[in-house]
Amino acid sequence: MLKLIQNEHMKWFHKRSTKITFITIGILTLCMALLVKKVSNSAGTEDNLLHFLSFSSGMLILVQFFALAVGGSMVAKEFEAGTIKLLLIRPARRSTILASKYLTLILISLYYLLSYLLFSFVWGALFFGFTSLEGDAQLLKNITLTYDSAYMETFMMMTFAFMLSSLFRNSALASSLAIVVSIGAKAVTALVSELGLWWGKFLLFANTDFVQYMDGMKPLFDGMTIPFSIFILVAHFAFFMGVAWVAFLKRDVAN
Repeated sequence: MLKLIQNEHMKWFHKRSTKITFITIGILTLCMALLVKKVSNSAGTEDNLLHFLSFSSGMLILVQFFALAVGGSMVAKEFEAGTIKLLLIRPARRSTILASKYLTLILISLYYLLSYLLFSFVWGALFFGFTSLEGDAQLLKNITLTYDSAYMETFMMMTFAFMLSSLFRNSALASSLAIVVSIGAKAVTALVSELGLWWGKFLLFANTDFVQYMDGMKPLFDGMTIPFSIFILVAHFAFFMGVAWVAFLKRDVAN
């Protein structure tokens, strides 16, 4: 298993798109820092590192899109390139190969998330410094919870993208469909919440945001609790992975 994960890392790291992604994250967070700095100067106010981290955390959807792109190509790309046959002639079982790919996907998503946080921290420290951080314990808690919730959403959607990658032989189709569904599902969840439809609490995106359970916040739908959201997430995860496993284990690679 470890050698398979190392092999997946090597293939991912040597892709040109991997380097472009990290460069893009660095540039985007830099642009955010410059924008916040300009607004602060224009308003005659002073921001600090935590305030910038709070602002930048609102754009974590970028990390999700990058993870979805990788998730959608993780398996489908092997069929596109015909390299799946080289993997399957190894002594490792199909389930082990698929597990190594999924574990690699999880690690890659964490690399993206941590790089986003690191770049945000570096630019924030450079432009705003470490001054005036006293009394911001609640803000730090909010930032941490925002990152946790954002990764939970990313984790679930990249698992969905991984399922599509196991179902389709076209990586572009799997990645694009995952991103479109991600955007569309959020819009549907918001609409159902506005209409007050009770069944909306069973939707995936109604349960990925744990910020709604903070003190003073109201959940999207009545009757929702943290254990309920965890149950819904586990149910969706089991379905996504079950479909991916069955599709990959039964996939014919003769052609």
